[in-house]
Amino acid sequence: MSRSLWINPAVGVSGDMLLGALFDVGASEDFVIDSLSALEFDGWEIGIEKIVKNGILATRVEITCEDTSHHRSWSHIDSLIATSSLEGEIIDGARKTFKLLGEIEANRHGIDIEEVHFHEVGAIDSIIDIVGVWAALKSLKVNKVISTKVGVGSGSVETAHGLLPNPAPATMDILKGCEIKGIQTEIETVTPTGAALLVSITNEWGSLPESKVIENGFGAGFYNPVTHPNVLNVILTENDDSNNSGSVIIETTLDDVTPETLGHLVNQLISNGADDAWVIPVTMKKTRPGYELKVLCSINVKEALGDLIAKETGTLGLRTYSVEKTVFPRTHDSVIVRDCEVKIKIGPHGFKPEYEDLASLAENNGMTLKEASKEALVEWEKKLYGSKE
Repeated sequence: MSRSLWINPAVGVSGDMLLGALFDVGASEDFVIDSLSALEFDGWEIGIEKIVKNGILATRVEITCEDTSHHRSWSHIDSLIATSSLEGEIIDGARKTFKLLGEIEANRHGIDIEEVHFHEVGAIDSIIDIVGVWAALKSLKVNKVISTKVGVGSGSVETAHGLLPNPAPATMDILKGCEIKGIQTEIETVTPTGAALLVSITNEWGSLPESKVIENGFGAGFYNPVTHPNVLNVILTENDDSNNSGSVIIETTLDDVTPETLGHLVNQLISNGADDAWVIPVTMKKTRPGYELKVLCSINVKEALGDLIAKETGTLGLRTYSVEKTVFPRTHDSVIVRDCEVKIKIGPHGFKPEYEDLASLAENNGMTLKEASKEALVEWEKKLYGSKE
């Protein structure tokens, strides 16, 4: 089973709204608060309550703190998180979000990231929002986050730099490449913290995928616009992907590579994570004889295997496309044949001795592979059905 989180920021997103929405779909409050306690500052409290926004029951998060300083450098915050006792995934995620914010600020002001000092996002409540969201995602055991279009307002917004256009320049820099849509309001619907969290946690953008709904929730903002309920909707879904895996085929055609090179490459590809690899004789342009190399692999090793193919063959290009691989359940057993262990692979519709064990049995006993296979299957059937003697 895998879990996905779909985020619908149609009327905006902020850090506290996102954290509230994650609590609303079941994130552990105790786990998040315990995680936040790993940060080395005191004098803060987190309030979590259910409220109604325009007829929608939602969860609102409010951070109160004694330290009201809004000026912290990116390097200070990064060090604070990196050296904490937070779990590794939470540390990596929170640092990723703050690095995005730091890079945006550095680019906008024409300075190095080490010189960046945050204003609003340097406040303790923003740090808690960011670390809290990554802790909440870990609590929910989310494997993938999907977001849809972001709703932005218009007008102006008051910031530490004075009156700025709404959405703020930093917010729009963060949302570069994302799909947005305008909504009829002059409130700040998307904060820099909310935008940075949305971009840094999202794995893909699009509509709600085909899946089973586990929970539907809402995070409440503090504004009360007359135009819309100020809530962020998230949906937690689950997929049974035990029999299906996202895979890709990498292929290239070759007319200047020896069979020995291809044989060596196929073994290398399998050793480096390919699910399978094979070679097909083809007739290429100008009727030249050649080979088509095909590799089936998971997407996480695609780049490494592509580099290996290019290095070994000198090819100038690869074709890659997605396929759906269905994996049937299988188990393993073994039998002893002439003091050699032969492992048996058992599927839902049959069974088969492993080739490497058969080859070893044949070599050690002066047998053909066919004879070794026959003896192994006889022993397996005895074990399965009992001896007929």
